[in-house]
Amino acid sequence: MEPVNNEEQVTVDINYAEIPEAADDDSVNNEPIDARFQIFTDNGMMKSEESTNNYNVVKDSFLSGMGTLAEETRVVAIHKNMSSNVTGEPRLSSFKIFSEAMTRKFSGGDANVKYAWYGVAKDEIREILCHGFCRIGKAAGNGEKYGNGLHLSNSKFSMDSVLSSEMDENGLRHVLLCRVILGNVETVPAGSNQFYPSVKDYDSGVDNLALPSRYIVWSCYMNSHIYFTDIVSFKFPCYEEASTSTSAPPSSPTLRISTIVKIFSMYLDPLKIALIYGFHNDLQAQRIPWNEFLQKVMGVSGVKLFNTVFKLLG
Repeated sequence: MEPVNNEEQVTVDINYAEIPEAADDDSVNNEPIDARFQIFTDNGMMKSEESTNNYNVVKDSFLSGMGTLAEETRVVAIHKNMSSNVTGEPRLSSFKIFSEAMTRKFSGGDANVKYAWYGVAKDEIREILCHGFCRIGKAAGNGEKYGNGLHLSNSKFSMDSVLSSEMDENGLRHVLLCRVILGNVETVPAGSNQFYPSVKDYDSGVDNLALPSRYIVWSCYMNSHIYFTDIVSFKFPCYEEASTSTSAPPSSPTLRISTIVKIFSMYLDPLKIALIYGFHNDLQAQRIPWNEFLQKVMGVSGVKLFNTVFKLLG
């Protein structure tokens, strides 16, 4: 299921086509190390100060891709990849070399380098920092799988990668901002088991050629064609009062239902959202119990998207 393309449900455009790299001295920070992020700072990352260009550009891009959930999302920290550990500098050099090689492949044309988001668990960030990208076949944020590659979200749709993130021991979630060499792309349909380009002319995949929301980088390219620049750590404050169980009503029903509808509205058409609102009215009027409400919502949204959304909330 692709995000619905209408004004109320699509992320807000930002004023810059691509996120610029800030100067290295723009991110210098002499604050004491925060234990929550020590795994990052011990592995070549540096916390960006809130007053810097790097912090504000990355934060604005992240929140603009959250749509109506932006006001409920609190960015806690942003860490910039300084490529300062043993493997960091070689990885950056490799990315630049492959970017130049892709440009030559197209006879001096466009290597099609984009920014993209990758939703991730904290433990996986440790693996990426130490060993590079190594997990493939992970479904996209809405539960759909687009081949056996690394799935990233268009820079204007960070919400999709947020759905793929996992809460850590401090109640934080994390997404990586990456530069991605796409080269010549082909469409990869939902549910595909593709492992590599269908023909040699293609380099990577997208879910939709006209309006891609997801990029698929094949395993053979994921550590040469992807270089992550920043880690965004964030919270959804509105979830803190909600029940962690989906088998009983949340402690703050209005807030929880509002959040559920906001997320579903980014993926479902207006008619389906109207049905969910109708189920909610029946729930409030006690015409149906909570479990029946969940079953009805699942019937409208589909099992994959339903499970992904409630995993995020729980």
